[in-house]
Amino acid sequence: MTLVARLCGLFLLLLSGLALAETPPERRVALVIGNSSYRNAPALPNTVNDARDMVTALRKVGFEVVDGIDLDKRGMDSALTRFARLAQDADAAMFYFAGHGFQFNGENYLVPVEAKIEDEVGVQYETTRLNDVVTALNYAKGVKIMVLDACRNNPFVGLLAKRQATRGFSVGSGLAPVQRAQGMVIAYATQANDVAADGAGRNSPFTAALVREIDQPGLEVATLFRRVQKSVYDTTAGRQTPELSLSLLGDFYLNREETDADVWRRIRASDDLTALQAFIQRYPQSFFVVDARTRLDLLERRSSVSTERDKLVREFAERERALLQRLERAEQGRRQAADELARKDGGDTVVPPSVPAPGSAPVATAPAPPLPRGQDKAERARLADELARRESELAAIEAEKQRLAEERKTVEQAMAARLGSPGSMPQDRSTQPVGMPGAAARPPETAPRGRSSGECAELLMRAQLGDLTPAGREQLRQCR
Repeated sequence: MTLVARLCGLFLLLLSGLALAETPPERRVALVIGNSSYRNAPALPNTVNDARDMVTALRKVGFEVVDGIDLDKRGMDSALTRFARLAQDADAAMFYFAGHGFQFNGENYLVPVEAKIEDEVGVQYETTRLNDVVTALNYAKGVKIMVLDACRNNPFVGLLAKRQATRGFSVGSGLAPVQRAQGMVIAYATQANDVAADGAGRNSPFTAALVREIDQPGLEVATLFRRVQKSVYDTTAGRQTPELSLSLLGDFYLNREETDADVWRRIRASDDLTALQAFIQRYPQSFFVVDARTRLDLLERRSSVSTERDKLVREFAERERALLQRLERAEQGRRQAADELARKDGGDTVVPPSVPAPGSAPVATAPAPPLPRGQDKAERARLADELARRESELAAIEAEKQRLAEERKTVEQAMAARLGSPGSMPQDRSTQPVGMPGAAARPPETAPRGRSSGECAELLMRAQLGDLTPAGREQLRQCR
């Protein structure tokens, strides 16, 4: 009983260890807000599109998204509260805002759609502090990302600027730098204290570039935003340059899907036609498509030639079986004619005794009476002719066997050239024609030292695909 208890305890301990060893899936959360229809300021033309496209992009790469369009102050506070609860202990948390934003006394504020900002009181009570967003992001235990496409030119800045001389506060264009925390990435649509462009298309230049780069797998977050910077700079002819503040201890990838290089590294030596076709269809612009098409063509040629080879193997096997049967019958007839002629030459005309039935007494048989001299001579001549005919038949079958072997060799060489690889059709040992009794076995033919053009093409393709064996490399040297 003690042993059973110990075994049960060990089994439970093993199960608990396995449960602890299981890695839970990474949890990613995001809050996306796009405000466009401002009641006390001009509407922004594409912020709603920016927010919706960002939601789609983030959900595609595994984020659980809280989203809001044209939110008032209460709606923004509610969305931020939901996001903060969701971000607790998350592996990654991201905030994206497209709309009006400004800096006041060195602090940044995001503007709800109904806000009426005439003085510092309106700033304090009708807007959302960006510091509150930072607080919500800090609930996450992992990477924190804040993306602000909010540096738009808006009338609130001008209105507050008129009052700042008499009220003793400062207001500036764009957003002020945000003090970064450990593990945080902050991306601005433009440089601090500058204004971003709305853009004339569906999206702002910044969000259009960001959505496009998120769709690219395998980009580390710093590389991703640097590519966004370059794209925006080129699109706006240098008038707008996004700014990035980054404080990460390790790498982080928004899009964790395999890259074309990752997929090709996994399937490059595969013989799966479906996988190669799927790669070409999924990554039509990939650098590795040429290699994929080359390998696909090689495998398709192999499959076609292999099917034809199997058919020819069956046909040759059937012909060899028929030839073997004819050879056995001819050999049996030759032996019978030779035996009969030998008996005639030896004067042996005794009929072999019949085998008595089991249990019965043996019965004596009388020798067969000799044939008359004329008939005996005619019988000997007939037997000699029969023996000669049988030997001639055997010679003809042997010649046919040689022709069949030469035909098979020719077909093998032609198919090897088409396939582009050395080798021959498999031999069916059970159907190999037997040689004439006493005939010496032919020595095996030695392989030529050189390589055919088809073989060299095969070896070159293998070298290109990186799956050439040491023996293959030695064979490739013979092609030079």
